[in-house]
Amino acid sequence: MPPQKSSTTRVPEISKQQLEDIVRNVRIKTNTGPDEFEELDLSMFSTIDEQLEFLKQQDRVDTMYIM
Repeated sequence: MPPQKSSTTRVPEISKQQLEDIVRNVRIKTNTGPDEFEELDLSMFSTIDEQLEFLKQQDRVDTMYIM
């Protein structure tokens, strides 16, 4: 079965409260406890490619899904 596609929405800015709400909803929907969740700040990188490279170096990304 091929992977299911979904949409992604980007916003130029998001408030801390909005981000907390998103994270809480993701944790609820994935049944992930607070001790199983780690937030990484990738804001120091200007591109997605730089973010992915950092995550690869930290062994924090499943490269099977990255082209």
